[in-house]
Amino acid sequence: MDSFAFVESTHRETLAVIESVSDDEFNASPGPGRWSVAQVLEHIWKTDMSIIPVFRRAAKDRRPYTGSPKGVERAADRTVKIEAPEFIRPSDEPKSRDALRQALEEARRTLMEAARAVGDPEELERLGAPVPHPVFGELSLREWLEFVGYHEQRHVAQAREALEAVRGG
Repeated sequence: MDSFAFVESTHRETLAVIESVSDDEFNASPGPGRWSVAQVLEHIWKTDMSIIPVFRRAAKDRRPYTGSPKGVERAADRTVKIEAPEFIRPSDEPKSRDALRQALEEARRTLMEAARAVGDPEELERLGAPVPHPVFGELSLREWLEFVGYHEQRHVAQAREALEAVRGG
């Protein structure tokens, strides 16, 4: 799998969700304790912003990866509840659809540039990250990149479910 193409493809799904939702639906709550479409997207943005420094630090501190694959594809499994750390939880404030879309695109562009500056997928596979993942622990940089795609898949599904609930489905 081309990790970069995978992450870019998944991000296109996120952008399609943004295009499919009305301004009223964007911030509407799907129910108690559930995130709105806007909150799901804010979480994706905050997550991307938190991962950019992983690749930037790795570009300066290249270290071989000595671990084994951790199965980051499990991040897409919504049957397993994962509590988001406080620093990447969305706020309750209403969000502008256009501003959040722009922020998401800029964060993803920056993340992809930072990852590409380290190397291609094969190089990323051989290099370890300077920090552990909060759920998966020590990952190769390729696993970090693929986590971005699987994490986004998880939340695209969540955003679609939120939209369906808001629409009365």
